[in-house]
Amino acid sequence: MLISQFLSQLQNGLRLLCAGGLLLICASVAAQQPAPPPGAYDAAPYLGHIRNTYVYGDIWERPQLSARDRSMITVAVNQATYATNELRLHMGRALDNGITQAELVEIIAHTLWYSGFPTGVNAARVAAQVFEERGLPAIPPGASSRQPPDNPELEFPGAYPQAPYLRDLLNQVLYAETWTREELSQRDRSMITVAVGTALYASSEIRYHMGRALDNGVTQEEISEIITHVTFYSGFPTGVNASRVAAEVFEARGLPMDDSRFPGAPYLDELITGMLYGETWTREQLSERDRSLATIAVTLANYQTDQLRVHLNRGLDNGLTTEEISELIAQVTMYAGFPPGVNASRTFAEVLQERGMPLPD
Repeated sequence: MLISQFLSQLQNGLRLLCAGGLLLICASVAAQQPAPPPGAYDAAPYLGHIRNTYVYGDIWERPQLSARDRSMITVAVNQATYATNELRLHMGRALDNGITQAELVEIIAHTLWYSGFPTGVNAARVAAQVFEERGLPAIPPGASSRQPPDNPELEFPGAYPQAPYLRDLLNQVLYAETWTREELSQRDRSMITVAVGTALYASSEIRYHMGRALDNGVTQEEISEIITHVTFYSGFPTGVNASRVAAEVFEARGLPMDDSRFPGAPYLDELITGMLYGETWTREQLSERDRSLATIAVTLANYQTDQLRVHLNRGLDNGLTTEEISELIAQVTMYAGFPPGVNASRTFAEVLQERGMPLPD
């Protein structure tokens, strides 16, 4: 009897201990999540679920990248995509995660070479606001002045012969100066460049810079994780494209890969199968036909040809007619411009030809 009572009390104690431990773990994870801006998800509560469950409850907790590295690439990607509100939030988070003021402004300077000067101007304005709100000096301590090198060794002397000024900027400013500044390491700069290239769907740039990143000490696993992380800030098509390019780079270097659907970023397979198609695409608020319409529109507007081809086929399978897709292309062109519209028309014609279907009237 005494033994039975003792065992019962011990079991209850263990249950309480486990419950307490779980609460501590949950509290720890929750404490690392920044509070969303007020009202950010009021009109789209499912976004709040994705943010809490997948972005901060999963991706930001994965050990393949440090919190500092994740903050660094998130700031760069939000700058590159002109996502001002997210940029403000993540600049503050970056400072909390160990990024210095000097490093933060150097991220801005490095990123603008790959996303354009206006993104740098916008990011500098946001950084000034963040520094003022935190009572930090307006001019970051430790930031160095511009020091162009004398007679630098040209990394790409034969580049762009038809545009010599572009060649000079590439060699004498970007690589001879920006890439050699001490505020960020070569490893940091490679991570930023791969992240921004991923977000911008810049296949040729990321192909080169993934190789450069490996040479600069970024591991294969870290490149895969950069792709996975950036996917939540620039969209799954950008991650799928970067994963394909990464697989080509890894294969060319004889690096090991698994046999998953996305060997360049294996965790994407789990996210796409589970979260995207297993959860989001099956929600009842929109039909699969409507989701195909929306996805075709977005991939069309972003000139994401490979993903557009996939979803044109999926749209036809989900009941869209050729006339509806043709009209969708015309509608989106008015808001995205003629280049992506013409590309979509050409891609759709190829899809219809492959399926043996007639062109729309």
